[in-house]
Amino acid sequence: MSHDVFISYSTKDKVTADAICHTLENNNMKCWIAPRNIKSGKPYAEEIMDAIMLTKIVVLVFSSNSQASQFVNNEINIAFSNSKPILSFKIDESMPEKELEYFLKTNHWLEAYPHPEEKFSTLVRDASKLIGDENKNPIVDSDVMERARKGEFNNFSSKKDWILYILLLTPLYPIITIYMGLTSKIKRITIEGVICLVPLILYLYFLVNGGIAYGLNERVICMAVILALLIINFIYALLMRDEFLLRKSVLKIMSDDEDLFDDLLDEYSRI
Repeated sequence: MSHDVFISYSTKDKVTADAICHTLENNNMKCWIAPRNIKSGKPYAEEIMDAIMLTKIVVLVFSSNSQASQFVNNEINIAFSNSKPILSFKIDESMPEKELEYFLKTNHWLEAYPHPEEKFSTLVRDASKLIGDENKNPIVDSDVMERARKGEFNNFSSKKDWILYILLLTPLYPIITIYMGLTSKIKRITIEGVICLVPLILYLYFLVNGGIAYGLNERVICMAVILALLIINFIYALLMRDEFLLRKSVLKIMSDDEDLFDDLLDEYSRI
């Protein structure tokens, strides 16, 4: 399904990207933004490629962060190769270098530093003009950046995938977390995964060795403790990890997309 705007950004600039997406959609422009529009079960790179091919224009949230992101470089390369208009929304003092300098030097620039929200009206007008439906009276919420900082626009899916919540109660979630920690060599992430795995290990041990050895009261107490740990881990997973994070983790397990893992780890660390 086609859309008006593909938003390319570094996850470190997610607040600004979310605010831009909300503002453009508030002005009747249909946006595609990751991770909100990523569908479960489809290769991530293929999703990005299709989204760029089906868009009318690309809005790039340009900064030193996007400059350093190979993910963003790949997206702009695809957009440039497919002759998609690129509107760069510049939110810091950095200038494009290397690949991005080549891709962006002939495209539209919008200086939005140091207060990007003050340029949202101009962004709406410029984007709508490139789309072919010029909007001379943009609607911009005065508190859009503050709402983005609070995470009000982080609705990654139009409907929740109930299977993901079931997965949080299986060994898959802690194993993924341990995998991320070991791969990134970040001990904190590994420890979190091990802690989440503890109640499942206790449960299996109890089933194999403890069920017969203990009396009824002891079995009830052991099962109550294990159940409590499972519930705590489940609540922790829901509160501390966004729904898309688990989905992208599963995608990484099934693919060799290193850019995906780097982007995922960046977002994980920020959360």
